[in-house]
Amino acid sequence: MKMHNRTQIYWLSQMCGWGLFVLGNIVSASIQDEPFRALYILSLFIFVVGIFTTHIFRNLVHRWGWKKLNIPKLLPRMLLASVVMSLVFTTANTFLTDLLAGHVPLVSSIRTILFWQNTINFSALFLLWSIIYFAVNTFENWKKEEINNLELRASKTEIELNSFKSQMNPHFMFNSMNSIRALVDENPEKAKQAITMLSGILRNNLTLGRHQTIPLRDELDLVDKYLSLEKIRFEERLLVQLDISPATLLWEIPPFMLQTIVENGIKHGISKRLEGGRLYLRTAVENNCLHITTINSGIYKPDPLREGIGLVNSRTRLQLLYEGRASLQITPADGEVKVELIIPNNKHKTDEDPRN
Repeated sequence: MKMHNRTQIYWLSQMCGWGLFVLGNIVSASIQDEPFRALYILSLFIFVVGIFTTHIFRNLVHRWGWKKLNIPKLLPRMLLASVVMSLVFTTANTFLTDLLAGHVPLVSSIRTILFWQNTINFSALFLLWSIIYFAVNTFENWKKEEINNLELRASKTEIELNSFKSQMNPHFMFNSMNSIRALVDENPEKAKQAITMLSGILRNNLTLGRHQTIPLRDELDLVDKYLSLEKIRFEERLLVQLDISPATLLWEIPPFMLQTIVENGIKHGISKRLEGGRLYLRTAVENNCLHITTINSGIYKPDPLREGIGLVNSRTRLQLLYEGRASLQITPADGEVKVELIIPNNKHKTDEDPRN
C-alpha cells in the first residue's frame, strides 16, 4: 500500500471513529435534555482533542519503536499509555466543562467520583483504539512479509528452474551427438540425415527453452524429431507406438520432460538389447489431470543413489513448479519399464495458444 493512501486511510479512520463516538454522546445527552450549546461545544472539543491525543500517541509509537515489540512487551506499555491518555483527556474535558458551567476549573471536579469514572471509561476507549491500531499494523506487516517471502521464493524457483534447464539441454545434445557418432562410420548417408534432424531439434530447443511450461503438442513435436533421429540408427530394431488424445495437446508441461523420459527409455532400455524393442507412448486426461504413460522394453532396477541427471532434474522441476501435486513414477514389469507422469490441471491452457 502506498504511503499517500495509508495516510488518507489513517485520517479518515480517525475522523470516522471519533465522529461516531461524539455522535453517540450527542444522542445520549439529547435524551437527557442537556443544554445544546454546551453539548455541541463539548462534543467538538472531544472530537478535536481525541484526534490530537491519539495522533500524538501514534507519533510516539513510531519514535519509540513499539511496533517492533512482541505482545508481552507491548501490552503493559499499551495499558499505561491508555491510562495516561485518558487522564490527560479527562482533565482537559473536565476543565472545559467547569468553564462552561461557570465553576472554578478543576478545583472540586477532580476530586469527584465522576472524574475517575470518566478516566476509567476513557482508558478503555484509548485501549481499544490502541488494540485496533496495532492489530492493523500487525496485519499489514504480516501481509508485506508474506508478499516478500513469495517474491523471494518465486525468484529462487526461477533461478533453480533455469539452472535445471541449462543442465538438460547439454544432456540431450551429448546423447544425440553420440547417436550420430555411431552412424558416421557405419552409414555416412544416414549420419547426414541425422545431423539435419538434430539441427531441427536444436532450433526447437532454443525456442522451447525460454518457457517454464509449453503445450504438450510442442513437446510431442520435439519427441517426434528425436525418435526420427533414433530410428535412423536402430532401423527395424525400434518400434514406436503412439496413442495421443487430442484433449491433451494444449495441456502445459515443463519443456524437455517427456523427451527426457523417451530418451532414457531408449538409452537405458532398448539400446541395451540386441533385438531392440518397443516404445509405447500414451496421453490422456483422467481425474482432471494429464496422464502421460510410456512403456519401453528393458530392465529397470531402482537405485535412488544412481539415478541419472535427467530423472533427478525432472522430479525436482515438478516439485518446484507444482509443489507436490505432480508426480513421476517408474515401475518395472515383465521385461518392460513403465513410466507415468501426472500433471495437475492448473497448467492447462483452454484458450488457443498465443504462440501459434
